[in-house]
Amino acid sequence: MKIDLNGKRALVTGGSQGIGKVICEELAKCGCEVIVNCAHNIDNAKRVADGIISAGGKALVYRCDVSDEAAVKKMFEELGDLDILVNNARLDPWLREPGVTEGEWFTKVMEVNLKGAFLCSWEFFSRACERNYGRIINISSVRAYRPAEMSNIAYGASKAGMHSLARSFADNGAKYNVTANCICPGMVVTENIDKRLTPEKKAMEMAAIPAQRGAESIEVADAVLFLIGNAYITGSMINVSGGMYYEA
Repeated sequence: MKIDLNGKRALVTGGSQGIGKVICEELAKCGCEVIVNCAHNIDNAKRVADGIISAGGKALVYRCDVSDEAAVKKMFEELGDLDILVNNARLDPWLREPGVTEGEWFTKVMEVNLKGAFLCSWEFFSRACERNYGRIINISSVRAYRPAEMSNIAYGASKAGMHSLARSFADNGAKYNVTANCICPGMVVTENIDKRLTPEKKAMEMAAIPAQRGAESIEVADAVLFLIGNAYITGSMINVSGGMYYEA
């Protein structure tokens, strides 16, 4: 999908790999200046930004742990005016370290997935209202709707919380031309999927999807661009799941 984002600036949290990387690239193709955020993978983030610049786009890297309130506040102060916020940073539910207790894992997941999205949205929101333009897009998951296996309860709860964030920022921002929405992917085939799933598990997961495949990251990025371009959609949850979940 192609829209005109010349003169716009976007912050994509967790933009150094996977879905975030492709969102950064697609925003840049539309003329947007992209800030590639990462918490740890600075080299990956630099590669994403360098690739965008080599292709003629505009990009820079900002390292910030989005669960750190002071660091988030500093990031927004230093970056200046932003038009678009994509809350994509998350803890991968499949890569939980051994020995982490249930309570510790719940806290870690909520800190990044939900608190991080809240802190970034909070800092973005007042500035966007002053400028009478803003787009907040949370990358949620169909796991926000579906019952989770025991190992993924915290992840599903964090993603469901992002829906509440979107509705609240949408309601408070509507009169200021600030929209807030969620995109809910199902299985997405990224460069890291084989680190999470065995070939057998991946095949089994895909067979259970009505579309019989996982999404490509570009299909999620297209949904991001759609929501940026439409000023009248706000407080909505857009499923990109190949039929894993159907809205009532």
